[in-house]
Amino acid sequence: MHRIWICRQKRPASPNCPPVLHSIWHSISSLRCRKKRNSMQIQQTLSRLDDLLHQCRLDEAETLLTQAVAQAQAEADTDSEKLLRNEQIGFYRDCGKFPAALETAAAARALFEQTGETDTISYATTLLNCANAYRAAGNYEDAFAAYETVQSLYVRLLPPDDGRVASLWNNLALLYQETEQWEQACTCLKQALELVQHDPDPTRTGISAANLAVSLLRLHRTAEALCYLQQAEKILIGKTPSDFHASAVYAGFGDAYYQLGEYVKAADAYEKALPEIELHMGRNNFYEIVSENLKQTYARLGGGRPEERGLRLCERYYIAFGKPMLERNFGAVLPRLAIGLAGEGSECLGYDDALSRDHDFGAGFCIWVPDDLPEETVQQLRNAYAVLPKSYCGVSRVAMPEADGRVGVCRQSAFFRRLLGTDGVPETEAQWLEIESGMLAAACSGAVFRDDSGSFTAVRRKLLLGYPEEVRLRRLAQALGRMAQCGQYNYPRMRQRGDYATAQLYLTEFCKNAMEACHLLRNQYAPYEKWLLRSTAELEGFGALAESLRNLLLLPPEQDGSGQIESICAAIGKECTAMDKTEKTTAQAPFLADTAKTLAAQAAALEKHRATVEQLAELEFRTFDKVQGIGGRAACQDDWETFSIMRRSQYLPWEEELLEQWLAAFTAAVQAGRNPIMEKYARMMESTDPQLYAGFADQLPELSPEFVQLREAVIAIQIPWMEEFTAKYPHLGSRARAIHTAEDSTAQTSYETYLRGELSVYPFEVLYGYGRWVVSLYQAGKNLACMTMAETVRAYGYASLEAAEQACAETPLSGIPLQL
Repeated sequence: MHRIWICRQKRPASPNCPPVLHSIWHSISSLRCRKKRNSMQIQQTLSRLDDLLHQCRLDEAETLLTQAVAQAQAEADTDSEKLLRNEQIGFYRDCGKFPAALETAAAARALFEQTGETDTISYATTLLNCANAYRAAGNYEDAFAAYETVQSLYVRLLPPDDGRVASLWNNLALLYQETEQWEQACTCLKQALELVQHDPDPTRTGISAANLAVSLLRLHRTAEALCYLQQAEKILIGKTPSDFHASAVYAGFGDAYYQLGEYVKAADAYEKALPEIELHMGRNNFYEIVSENLKQTYARLGGGRPEERGLRLCERYYIAFGKPMLERNFGAVLPRLAIGLAGEGSECLGYDDALSRDHDFGAGFCIWVPDDLPEETVQQLRNAYAVLPKSYCGVSRVAMPEADGRVGVCRQSAFFRRLLGTDGVPETEAQWLEIESGMLAAACSGAVFRDDSGSFTAVRRKLLLGYPEEVRLRRLAQALGRMAQCGQYNYPRMRQRGDYATAQLYLTEFCKNAMEACHLLRNQYAPYEKWLLRSTAELEGFGALAESLRNLLLLPPEQDGSGQIESICAAIGKECTAMDKTEKTTAQAPFLADTAKTLAAQAAALEKHRATVEQLAELEFRTFDKVQGIGGRAACQDDWETFSIMRRSQYLPWEEELLEQWLAAFTAAVQAGRNPIMEKYARMMESTDPQLYAGFADQLPELSPEFVQLREAVIAIQIPWMEEFTAKYPHLGSRARAIHTAEDSTAQTSYETYLRGELSVYPFEVLYGYGRWVVSLYQAGKNLACMTMAETVRAYGYASLEAAEQACAETPLSGIPLQL
């Protein structure tokens, strides 16, 4: 039988269960506010009690109450004892200690009856608290009698719209629910709901709406119940710490969807309810009821509770509890936060299995905050995360001390610094080479569930591009060198010596480096050793090779694996040949040390080329810094990051000889007192501002007819390239300059005019060499505009123009500047 859960205790919970801090409306607040002797002392006691309850330190809370009551009795402080007795009633009731609750209720009533104060609001409030205890303990007759007395007192002593009257209706409704008088319960709850609609604290409205929904579900008025549940959801869900009554809302949704036959939604709602019940009350009878309902729901779906993979579990946990908490309490900073799961865990790689659940596994997520977010806000986020439910979908997080920081709140730079030793993407080749590939794989692992600003995603997107080519080749050369040394040289020699144990060490090292080489050939980061073989098998084209490596590792020591080693080396050598970084090899397996030397030389050439590009870009920026604009200093003169990306992108496709020739000419011009950057922009003004240009044109170096003819011939080749780029990639093209000089204005410089100004400052011999290179590209069917733009978008984290085009089409937050 599918049972509908009612939000109340019915029998004792575990002694370690947290209490329901305000499970039903307590009217003790009116007692707390009365003036009394030793007011300061009693308020300190109550404040300490609240702290202990929030920290779920129940034994200490009980001791504090007992000692405080005894002190009030010793001092004959009746007012304080009345208040403390009310606190005791609620405490014992919520903890399921019903005999103690009933005994305390009798003592509290006696305090009023002995002094003849039974015709007061304070007595009515105490009696209401006693009635709640009677109801929770199953003493329904005593509960009905007490509620009836409270009602008569409230009618005479309170205005009809007083919030305490609403409290009475709400609690009386719960008694009707206990006794299965659902129509009467609905009547009471609707009266309570009408009274609290305009209460400054909407919590009471949410509680009444949730309780009313429960009764309506018992009457199978499901659509009406859903309306009230949605009202309660808006009020109660997402608080921090969470409101206990949120569990009633979630369970209510589960019951409603179950009645409608929407079992997937029902299961999801029950899964949300269970952690909230456990958080506030432990695994008590309510937990058992909802667990049984969930079991029946999964049975309707054809099975038991499915085992979620870790990453999906964490995303669902975030959607269930993290998202509502953040949207409700941190809406102002949420657009600056990134939320997801990434790092060292196997679940982040998608490799978690049953064994993974014994450590550092469970529901959780990361909140990555920007470095400039105030520490006060960061601490508030930490506090809010700390009080989220500790389990979800039957999984409680098992954390090890060394895994501290894998979930929770973390500054973005600290996340990358912990893994990579840098605040983000490594900036130098030395930094790249120092980082273990497993840490780079961890930084790129997992998933980002939300990142409105895109800042965290932008760093990961750049890391996901893989190593810079010179670094990749350098590391590949190192891996091939170790393969040659360990597998092709030392392994057979140690076997010849009969030292099979050492031979096995070399064999293992050979296999490890072979797997790392496979990842480098696909420009992927190799994960840490535990998942290295599995990851290799998943690389495109390396499934068979991974199986060969597995078989080699399982080979008994007495069997010679030299043949398998040579086959693996041949396959790796073929892959190196295919990427056009080494000379063609014969069918015979190459000695990989030779291949490694070739790759190292290729890496050195790329390193030299990148260094020349960097030197030229830095020289241009220093020269640009000295340009005096007509309207003053331009903002781009202080933006090295964008300037460097644009200039590197232009020069990286160049041939090294041409690049060095232009660097030498640029350096000579600067040493001669010229400013080539200023001359470039001045030349552009011939089209963008002809009148102003005429005033200083005679101060610029004269261009010969042969120079101009060659320049225009080069421009004639490059303009169609830019037109082709814009036609093929319209969204990227919309961020680039207008193409033609005819489109120039004082506010806009076209691509053609900019190119003309750029070429006009080259010496004739540089322009001639550049022209020959442009012609060679044209003859080879290449497009320099696309080559340049490909370097640009790569600098912004996109592996290809196609990927960048798609990103620009989908979102303005692609990270690519609005003007390329």
